[in-house]
Amino acid sequence: MTGSGPASSAAEGRLSAAPPPGSAVTLVPALDARLLTGVLLWWEAPEGSEVDDRVGLGVDIAPSRARSPEVPVWATVNAPGGDILVLSAVAHGDGETTVTLDGRVAVREPRRRNVRAAAHVDVDLTLGGASNRVTGRTLDLSAGGCRIALESGDEPLPHVVAGEPTDIVIHLDQQNRPHMMGHVHAVRPGGQLVIRFDEVPSTVVEQIERYVYATLP
Repeated sequence: MTGSGPASSAAEGRLSAAPPPGSAVTLVPALDARLLTGVLLWWEAPEGSEVDDRVGLGVDIAPSRARSPEVPVWATVNAPGGDILVLSAVAHGDGETTVTLDGRVAVREPRRRNVRAAAHVDVDLTLGGASNRVTGRTLDLSAGGCRIALESGDEPLPHVVAGEPTDIVIHLDQQNRPHMMGHVHAVRPGGQLVIRFDEVPSTVVEQIERYVYATLP
């Protein structure tokens, strides 16, 4: 028997927000250089598909093969309406091309191409009106862009306008310092800039996504 009323409607809305079979899935295994892509086969979420809800799913990663019997992973799944679900899960391989995941929804990102998280790393970039490269720190970061707080140092901050091109180096760690072209998307008070990256190589996307996933709760 199906319930009725606001509580029932809310529950049905949570369940209807679940990704349908055929949705795109990306898997980032812990301590593994590979980033795998696949297609959702099935999705089970008795409580819904919101943050901290427990979920189970099957993913076809063909032509890759599921070699490891059990490994912790981060996974992203495209949900209805353009949302992105980020899962923290344990993946179980069958030795063929199907992977079963058991875990929880860590983040639900509304209508974004890239998962964004609070991340504080050093950056340096070029800006018009500045004689030298300008330094700062990210306040949040994704593979599509970042919000940064500029450091004034000994010189006043340059005048910056939205649309201005820039190139930026993000210091993820000692070995990973991706260098990208981008533009100023927005200028905010207190020396804050929103930067959108232009074309980002797939290897750089993977570097940034791994860093972002590691900062998620």
